[in-house]
Amino acid sequence: MPHSCRNSLICLLLVIIPVTVSARSDQDAEAIVTLRNGQPCFSYPQDKEIRKWHYSFGSLDVSEKGPNGGAGGWEIGLSEPYKKKGLLEPNSPETCVKYGVLNPGMEVTQPAEPLQFNKPYRMRIRVTTMSGGFSVRRYASDFCLSRNTKGETIIVGAVWDDKADAPRCLKPGESPKRSLWQRLKRFLSR
Repeated sequence: MPHSCRNSLICLLLVIIPVTVSARSDQDAEAIVTLRNGQPCFSYPQDKEIRKWHYSFGSLDVSEKGPNGGAGGWEIGLSEPYKKKGLLEPNSPETCVKYGVLNPGMEVTQPAEPLQFNKPYRMRIRVTTMSGGFSVRRYASDFCLSRNTKGETIIVGAVWDDKADAPRCLKPGESPKRSLWQRLKRFLSR
């Protein structure tokens, strides 16, 4: 009996350890991607943590989503990190940051490159607070620019395709389907 218990424990560890190591998430919650005048516009939600402490914009970046990391895109940050003079906080779709357009108080770190249709992108916003000590919250979303049946520009989600081992754009109206492995990683990263 002890021999079978030891083998079972070893098998359990082999299954759990890779999941635990790879389950780390690069985000605390989903960012919001909307469309304004044909361009993506980015904001972060007013979740419980944001309402509890006074968080404010730190940086935003958009890059191609792919197996080898992101290329292209756009990156911005605060022009005066501790003054935040004139900063319009992108904490709702009404005050979002439109792709390629700087809001007051922000500066370009990497100039915006044109976004391509049907190409997966990852958008990240980092916000910080000094209340109760220094803390950072990270929001991210994967998206694609696409066209609907009328030819109008729309935003669709992007998902990882396990079979192709690459990201892909969802079709308009398609819901993301996560594999058991993806759901397990997401569950363990919470």
